[in-house]
Amino acid sequence: MPQFSDQLGAPFATGRTSKVYDFGPGAVVKVPGPDVPAAWPAQEARHTDAVRALGAPAPSVLDLVQIDGRDAIVFERVDGPSMWEVLRASPDRASELGSELGRIHLAILGAGVPLGVGGLVDRIALNLEQVTHFDDVERSQSFACLASLPRGAALLHGDLHPGNVLMSTRGPVVIDWFDAAVGHPVADVMRSSLLLRPFDRGAERPHTPGGSVEMLTALHGAYLAAMEPIVGVADTSLATWEAVVAASRLAEGAEVDEQPLLAIWRHRPMPATIG
Repeated sequence: MPQFSDQLGAPFATGRTSKVYDFGPGAVVKVPGPDVPAAWPAQEARHTDAVRALGAPAPSVLDLVQIDGRDAIVFERVDGPSMWEVLRASPDRASELGSELGRIHLAILGAGVPLGVGGLVDRIALNLEQVTHFDDVERSQSFACLASLPRGAALLHGDLHPGNVLMSTRGPVVIDWFDAAVGHPVADVMRSSLLLRPFDRGAERPHTPGGSVEMLTALHGAYLAAMEPIVGVADTSLATWEAVVAASRLAEGAEVDEQPLLAIWRHRPMPATIG
């Protein structure tokens, strides 16, 4: 595989695990950080191809190349700001963009079942194994809660938030499909809900940097209202999904303040109330 390390300019986008660089006409390259497992870029490329084949609004994968001896993904360049950049520039559009995010999410959840994308339940189980806040009893309780929930068979993005939506001239394009999975749609709604909402303690949220409480409250409320076709028909498992997804997120170590996630988990419905 050819090496292209000397062709990189300055990065124009930086995430928690990777950087994105211009890579010739009409292309960008997503380069993983040194701590990212070597197999992740190829998996993200496969997921992106699989969901795009369903008609989901994903960018085209052009190639896998070697940058500093490690795989990196070449994508088509999607011109346009992220939804988060639009929102930061126009905070008064929070409700409008929350509704738009919900419409995008509904389309993803209804796209069908992709080939070669794994199940969410198994992925959550792996995360629950790694939650350092749990003792053996609490870990067993988390597995019991997960086992009580319906599995479902929808396409889940796994990390949908405004920073992962590019507002191109041809319409919204959703990026970062590494965490795509097949599972229950409520799980994906609860994941996005946890990423969007302003926690009471006021700590900076990693996916909404610089967002005010007022902005995030409006964004989150409009998003949930748009997701009513999914969450409006959920039974008592809704709160249990939220608790399990919050516990799973603890394993990622991405939050500045993890106490709100722990509180959601520890105030979950008791087993007798689980539907």
